[in-house]
Amino acid sequence: MDGESISSMQFERMPWGLTFIIGLGFFTTGITWSLYNSYVPIFLRNIIESDPYWYALLALWINTFIGIVMILDNIAAITLQPWIGAKSDNTWTRFGRRMPYLMVGIPIAALFFAFIPVVKDLILLLLIIMVFNIAMALYRAPVVALMPDIIPSKFRSKANGVINFMGGVGAVYAFFVGSYIYEYFGAFWTFAVTSIIMITALIILMLYIKEPEKPLDVEERISIIKAFNEVLSDEDKSALFMLLAIMFWFFAYNIIETWFTTYGVLILNVTEYEASRALTGFALVFILFAIPAGFIATKIGRRKTIIYGLIGLTALLFIIGFLRSLLLIAVLLAVAGICWAMININSIVIVWEIGGYRKLGAYTGLYYFFSSIAAIFGPLIAGTIFDLVGFEIMFFLSVGFLIVALICMLGVKKGEVHVS
Repeated sequence: MDGESISSMQFERMPWGLTFIIGLGFFTTGITWSLYNSYVPIFLRNIIESDPYWYALLALWINTFIGIVMILDNIAAITLQPWIGAKSDNTWTRFGRRMPYLMVGIPIAALFFAFIPVVKDLILLLLIIMVFNIAMALYRAPVVALMPDIIPSKFRSKANGVINFMGGVGAVYAFFVGSYIYEYFGAFWTFAVTSIIMITALIILMLYIKEPEKPLDVEERISIIKAFNEVLSDEDKSALFMLLAIMFWFFAYNIIETWFTTYGVLILNVTEYEASRALTGFALVFILFAIPAGFIATKIGRRKTIIYGLIGLTALLFIIGFLRSLLLIAVLLAVAGICWAMININSIVIVWEIGGYRKLGAYTGLYYFFSSIAAIFGPLIAGTIFDLVGFEIMFFLSVGFLIVALICMLGVKKGEVHVS
């Protein structure tokens, strides 16, 4: 009996409560990455500008340098996450298959995350950032693969809506509550409270999640290299086009996520916490629409849902590029959260469907490999372009990448609901 059948026998109805608990793992990444991308560029800029040596060395290319630092985590992600995702397919301990990676990665990440706003030495801060991001890479692919391990195919769009809902709750906390903690209590408590939340989430996961018995036979295990070769050699290029589409829309997303706070300070003339707070609407609407986006995909199909979302997001960002009012930008970004939910909720589900149950970890690794390419080169390319022509083109740069993603998405022909 295969793993898909096992899952289908376990759940005749959507297990909402269990799915929300599973989502706590993604909740931790939603908080940490939102705070990290909002404030670390500011911390780096402050350290460089306050140190005569570093300022003299980096003044002309300060945005390029910050862009390079902001991709160090994604270099760890692109080298570690695919391998760890496939490795977790072949892991089995008394704690489960994916859970051991969470039990190691989350505590280390939480500890080093709390130190990020405290350190004022550039070299030491870079070392802390590297350890933190290696720890995050250690558990991110396994925490995402945990859901399809337990939830059968027919429920996965809805379940992924719940998972991303939880991630969105984390982002709203970071942009809204986190910005107020930052304003009134300082950067340290903003990060330290998040570290406590991460440990609490891990404890709840350990108490309530019981992973299914390992369903894989030795000869059916698949490495990340074999999965990649499978994608390239398959006559149907749906998997390849899907992964390329993911890469290009994450180019667009990461540019805005990494640089919006700086854009707010330099172009809109607002404070860093006001700029960060303006992203609350985007994250909040994403939360509210995450689960409905799963229902829409169930009704009209996952591919159509993503395509409609891409068209809407492209149009909204194009309009925002002409605006200089933080309030208007915040409103349109909130509407854009609907489109991002339609895109993001259903993308990894298509990758899982194409790969199949026995390759969940490996194909989750591929998903993060391609999204991490965008996270590596997006901020770097954008930082260099901003140094050359200015921050005013930030939203238009994202629009260009979204158009390419839409073209790639038109080549995806597979990935709808699998019937066991």
